[in-house]
Amino acid sequence: MGLFFKDAKRKKSSKPITVIRILLLISVFTLFIIGFRNDFDLYYLGIAFVLVGLVNIITGAESHYHQEKKKVYIPDYLLGVMFFIMALTYIS
Repeated sequence: MGLFFKDAKRKKSSKPITVIRILLLISVFTLFIIGFRNDFDLYYLGIAFVLVGLVNIITGAESHYHQEKKKVYIPDYLLGVMFFIMALTYIS
């Protein structure tokens, strides 16, 4: 398998970061369900986008902490900013 695929040397996330990610993703799914039950209220969708942006920022910060290349953590930061901008359009 090493012929076609390069072995990724990604370091394992620390336990608190993993717990924070899981809690944020559970809250995102909960907000989607609440928003769907309340006649698809876009306010809940905006809050969910803020949380998804926060997850991407945390992933980028962790990649930056592990001193990975810029092409790894810059897209995570940009995705986080994009989700924050999308959240502003839904919340306001």
